[in-house]
Amino acid sequence: VVALTSVMPLDARAITRALWKVMTECIIAFPKGVGVVPWMVPGGSEIAMATAKLMGTYDAVIWAQHGLFCSGADFDSAFGLMHTIEKAADIYVRARLLNGGGDFANTISDDGLRAIARDLRLDVNETFLD
Repeated sequence: VVALTSVMPLDARAITRALWKVMTECIIAFPKGVGVVPWMVPGGSEIAMATAKLMGTYDAVIWAQHGLFCSGADFDSAFGLMHTIEKAADIYVRARLLNGGGDFANTISDDGLRAIARDLRLDVNETFLD
C-alpha cells in the first residue's frame, strides 16, 4: 500500500479502482472504497482529524508514505480488511512490474464490478465506477 502512494495519484477513486479491478474480493471487502490522506506528520492531530473525517465514509484509509488504518466490527474483521487491501496492492504492483508499467491486458470491468454488487446486494460507491 505504501508503495502505491509513491506512484499513484493520492486519490481515493484512483486507488480504489486499481484495487477493485485486480482482485474480485476487493469490491466485496470494501464496497465504499478506500480513503486517502496525503502525507502528514504521523501521530499528530492533523492526520488524526483527516483520518477521522474520511472514516465517516470509508472503513479503510491509506496514509500516504506511511500505512493503512482500518476499522471493523472486531479485530478479525479489521485485520481481514487490511490483509485484503495489502494483498490487492501487492497484486497490482506485481502486475505492473510484469507488464512494464503499461495498461493491463485483463482486469475486472466496471460492468463486472456492478454484477458482483448486484448479485451480492452490496451498497457500492457508484462514484468510483465509470
